[in-house]
Amino acid sequence: MPASPADLEQLKRPFGTLVADKDVTKRRILSMIEHSKLVVAVGDATTERLVSFGVIPAVAVMDGRERRLPREYPRSYVATELQCSNPKGTVSKEAVAVLQEALGRKSPVRVLVDGEEDLLALPLFAMVPKGSVVLYGQPLEGLVVVKITAAKQRQARELMDRLN
Repeated sequence: MPASPADLEQLKRPFGTLVADKDVTKRRILSMIEHSKLVVAVGDATTERLVSFGVIPAVAVMDGRERRLPREYPRSYVATELQCSNPKGTVSKEAVAVLQEALGRKSPVRVLVDGEEDLLALPLFAMVPKGSVVLYGQPLEGLVVVKITAAKQRQARELMDRLN
């Protein structure tokens, strides 16, 4: 079943707090992720930004692209690497299985995606423990910080169910 226009619109809106690019500072981000169970990054630029702030995400999901242009994976820290395939505009079963494996491994883990990682934040919202934080980029706007609660997990599961 194809996604409804309402579901597609919901996917475009930030799932958490949008911090405008000009306001993304080390102090601001560290204060927002303080006391989190896990810190998870989705996106190459998001991961690179966190690492530049001295934060090594427990799991970082990257596709080697930024706004559709090739870029080097941020590899400035040592991490176990896992790989998966996830076609553009989808959440593949393979990717979900690899994300689950990554969350079960000793951190840090880097998941390298052949395809596109953009929508993989959605299953992560449902999979990470409550009290965790998932960060991802909102293209040309800033960084989205999602504090995981039972309500966020439910919202993510419902949206994934509608998208199949």
